[in-house]
Amino acid sequence: MKIKNEIKSKIKKEVLSGLKRMNCQKDFNIYLKNDIIDTGVKMNAGLQKIDIPKKTAFVLIDEAPTLNWAHPCEHILCDSETGEIYNRIKASFPPSEFMRNPESFEDIHTPVKRKNVLKDRKLSTSPIPAITNALNNARGDRYAILFSGESDNRHVNDMEFLYRTLIDIYGFDANKITVLNHDGTLNYNGGPKPVNNWPGDNTAYQMPVDDEGTGVALENALDDLKTELKKDDFLFIHSNNHGYGPPDPLYPISGLCAYKNIGWVEYSSTAFGNKLAELPEFAVLMVMMEQCHSGGFEDAVIDNSTAKWTHFSAACEEDRNSNGGADFDPFALDWIAAVTGQYADGGALSQVVDTNTDGRISAAEAHTYADDVVVAHWGYLDTPVEAESPAGAGDNIFLGYPAHDLYLRDNLEDHGREPLIDGGISCSPDVIIFNQELLDPEAVLGTSSALGQANLGEPVEFGQNNYIYLRVHNRGNNATGGTASVYWSPPSTFPTPASWNLVDQITIPSVPSNSVKVVGPMVWPSGDIPAQGHYCFIALINSGNDPAPDPATILSINDFYNFIRGNNNATWKNFDVIDMFAGSVNRLDFHIQGWSGNSIYSDLQIDLSSLPAGMEVNLKILKRLCIEASTDGLSKTNESTLYFYYSVLSGRKSYLRNIKLKSNDNCIAKLEFILPDSIPDGGYEISVAQLVDNLEMGRITQLLAVGDHPFIANKNTKELHNNNCQWVKKMNSKNKIAYKEIPRAIKHNYNGCRYCLPDYDTD
Repeated sequence: MKIKNEIKSKIKKEVLSGLKRMNCQKDFNIYLKNDIIDTGVKMNAGLQKIDIPKKTAFVLIDEAPTLNWAHPCEHILCDSETGEIYNRIKASFPPSEFMRNPESFEDIHTPVKRKNVLKDRKLSTSPIPAITNALNNARGDRYAILFSGESDNRHVNDMEFLYRTLIDIYGFDANKITVLNHDGTLNYNGGPKPVNNWPGDNTAYQMPVDDEGTGVALENALDDLKTELKKDDFLFIHSNNHGYGPPDPLYPISGLCAYKNIGWVEYSSTAFGNKLAELPEFAVLMVMMEQCHSGGFEDAVIDNSTAKWTHFSAACEEDRNSNGGADFDPFALDWIAAVTGQYADGGALSQVVDTNTDGRISAAEAHTYADDVVVAHWGYLDTPVEAESPAGAGDNIFLGYPAHDLYLRDNLEDHGREPLIDGGISCSPDVIIFNQELLDPEAVLGTSSALGQANLGEPVEFGQNNYIYLRVHNRGNNATGGTASVYWSPPSTFPTPASWNLVDQITIPSVPSNSVKVVGPMVWPSGDIPAQGHYCFIALINSGNDPAPDPATILSINDFYNFIRGNNNATWKNFDVIDMFAGSVNRLDFHIQGWSGNSIYSDLQIDLSSLPAGMEVNLKILKRLCIEASTDGLSKTNESTLYFYYSVLSGRKSYLRNIKLKSNDNCIAKLEFILPDSIPDGGYEISVAQLVDNLEMGRITQLLAVGDHPFIANKNTKELHNNNCQWVKKMNSKNKIAYKEIPRAIKHNYNGCRYCLPDYDTD
């Protein structure tokens, strides 16, 4: 029944007047439900139930309209006959119906609008060429498939509980949830009949059924995702009802009992795995299966998943049956309750789920809770199974996003998910150094084009202040600020905390959800910079309930290896761009470090893959480190009392294996390379990494920018020339140093040529 116009007018006037009295009418949006809500209805707002005791006109005051689903709201209940307000309820969620059916609400005051971000960017930036490897800053879409074939009432109840949790608690888009059940309706085998209310809270079922619970429908749902899933997306799959498998000799392979009009039809784990393998690469696959023999799907899921992170949870081992209850299945009920925070009827959990107290429920924590509870209540009847890829993934997979999650990227493909499993960890694009303070840091570093570039900034300049900027990303649900600490260390392939030196700490202003903010500058004073050269930078972020990792916890080599990879609020940058001419020489000096308290063996990896084969490349390294070493791509050319000298092959990766390092060793090695005169202009990336037990501990990277730079310095005569000066032709190419700007060369004690740069000739 519609609300009378005069009642609408009265409600609008009274609610808006209240906002004006609080002086927040410009910040809040107001929505009125079109229809009168009947007596006895229960409205959901996350875990909160709103009882409607009489015919009611419902008003939503959205106090944070631009935030995602979980945010402050006020629900106002008005008498539908008089328009008088009879209850005001503070909540952390809008009503679920507002997300599912926004058209059932009338906008009565909406000053706050969501921006069209694409349009906004186009208006605020100049046109730029298309970027073929454009960075995707989105946290990704979330999809779900809920499947039950030959359903009983308890299976439908499990899926209804899960569906409500995905919608009401985690804010999934209902359009991205596919429900496949029985005959394509809420129907099921046996009683109770007719299909009435869900026994959780005795309200009508909310779950829409999209298709039958058949193998064909399941494969169609997966086929639909082939064109939908992107690299940062999340897919949750739940299967319920009955299953089959070993030890029955008729069923050597586990499977699902799919729906058939009469009887049931097999859908095997093999067929399911083959279909998973057809999906494109995406971020996360989370699978929870309840049916008998569900553990038999483990290999099919883990071996065929195209996701970077996968977690599998099942009610029982392959050769066992899962337990069933009168109205819910125990394992599914406990697993869903774990991620919901309560049972279907609002009952409390029996033990703590969030065992690491980070405010989120991981896939691993949900499985552990269900495992503990079903074993405690039912003994041997359920035998839960868990698997993950890579190791530790289950601790870092969640149905929703954290409240606070500021991070710095380790590479351009890093979207903040923990742990990092792809790409390098020593070339953060979000720690950027300039020699002068930027007038507009956001315009230089915060555009979509700039965010896709990894080599912005300048080498550290000795003898003056340098300026450090951070690009801080927020993948959490809430706007979040904090602090950032930046450290420097000498260029090292194993920069242990003992070599870190604090530059400073800086405040991070509030970063909106799913946004990036350029923070800085942090000034590195000239007096604190020890010498001209290359430096490594380590940045740590502390925010909200997401504290910065503590370097004091690095007690082992394994701790060090996981420090950056396991924490998205820690990163380092060990990267420089070196301007060079064809035929010129460059030398990379770097530290090779041992581990405190123990001798270790390490491998040195020298990656010259991008350089032309046949170049002259030489390595000078302390002799005692290499007594037991073997080589791959290196040849010893000379030795002295203290050093070995090696020739290194270009155009490939080469290895100096089994280097023996004493406790606290900190030795300098030198890599010299001479570019051929014929090398084409362009960027050539070289790197040196230190491996311990085949695990990369650190890496130094240089990008050699070969080209026709405007100024040429002679490192022998200390003169600076225009690149077209007549004296350049007489210069030995090995003495050429490239410069883009005269002031930088002057700072490096070069003097202008009296013929081509007389204004800078001070001799």
